[in-house]
Amino acid sequence: MKSVRNRFTHVFFTLLAMLAGMVIFSGCTRYARNVDTLYEATTFIHGGSGELYIVIPPSQQTQSPDIKWVLGKVKDDENKQIDEVSSPRSPAEIIQTALSSEFRKAGYTVITATQRPTGGQAVIDLTRSEINLEQISDLADIKVTCRVLAGMDIVKNGQLIKRLQYEATSSKTDIKDRDLLARSVLNDTLQSIMQKAVPELSKMLGT
Repeated sequence: MKSVRNRFTHVFFTLLAMLAGMVIFSGCTRYARNVDTLYEATTFIHGGSGELYIVIPPSQQTQSPDIKWVLGKVKDDENKQIDEVSSPRSPAEIIQTALSSEFRKAGYTVITATQRPTGGQAVIDLTRSEINLEQISDLADIKVTCRVLAGMDIVKNGQLIKRLQYEATSSKTDIKDRDLLARSVLNDTLQSIMQKAVPELSKMLGT
């Protein structure tokens, strides 16, 4: 009888240890704490030529690899904040990269900068860049919602020709790839912005 009880106790504690290990392991990948994007151009604009400056404010340029930009929050299923979502690049740098990819594909020679040029070049000046990335994590699944807003001045031949603002939101719930889902939703939201913005901007810039 004592042997059976000892065997039962051993099995119980073994299962308890395994369960604790699974919880700890799953906790490490329940959500993404650091998010970046490998943006791929998706619009089909061709015929662009010449130099195009895409400008962001100096305050939005990352000066050190140690800097982390907070993009949003991580919440549990009771809507309590448990963590932050950060990125090695600022919101303006992320949007600048997406625009650069699209316009290089269209045929432009893209120059990224933090100051408007003084000559007659074509310029997209990102005056407002916001990325809000929220993750809601529980043991069953994770929901990611991303909102991107981009405000910009369009300058041609030294003259402001238009002031524009674009906004898009994407959301997805999944039970796997929890550490990659935030990057995927951010990428989808950026592509939604670009699909709206790039054709209109291309017409203004003369393609």
